[in-house]
Amino acid sequence: MDVLQEASNVLDQLLADVRSKFADSQHQQGVLDAFRAFSSAVDWKETWLIAVLSIQTLLFCSVLLFRRNISYLTGVFVVAMLLVYTSERLNRVLGQHWQSFAGQPYFDKNGIFIGAVLSAPLVLDMFVILVCYLLSLSRMLVAMKRQELRHKARQTANQQPAQETKKTS
Repeated sequence: MDVLQEASNVLDQLLADVRSKFADSQHQQGVLDAFRAFSSAVDWKETWLIAVLSIQTLLFCSVLLFRRNISYLTGVFVVAMLLVYTSERLNRVLGQHWQSFAGQPYFDKNGIFIGAVLSAPLVLDMFVILVCYLLSLSRMLVAMKRQELRHKARQTANQQPAQETKKTS
């Protein structure tokens, strides 16, 4: 009987914990609310911000346009990787000098703004580049396999007449 009572107490405690966590989650802001708050806090008409977003858009379009040019994609990938890697340091420097180009201090110590405006689009570009690499690699693999099969077919065709001449002699 003690075991049943103890199990019942543990279950009641677990249910109470689940109820309290559910109640707490109802008071937290959702993803869409956080996105709306972020977008309303930013002055999207600032010149430097329009320039950054324009460059991001042009870069994404160029990645799509030159998707078969592996050299170009490699260069973009390396530059994007370096920018994402140095974004923390860049955030710190821009946070110290924001008065010279921005209307409000966007660059906090957590780097959320630079992560959303600079790093996230660059990571998207890098993902598209990786998909382009995989597609190019699969095309190369298919081409190599076709060449291998043609080579084997030619070898077999060349060996068959030699075997037939041995049989007839």
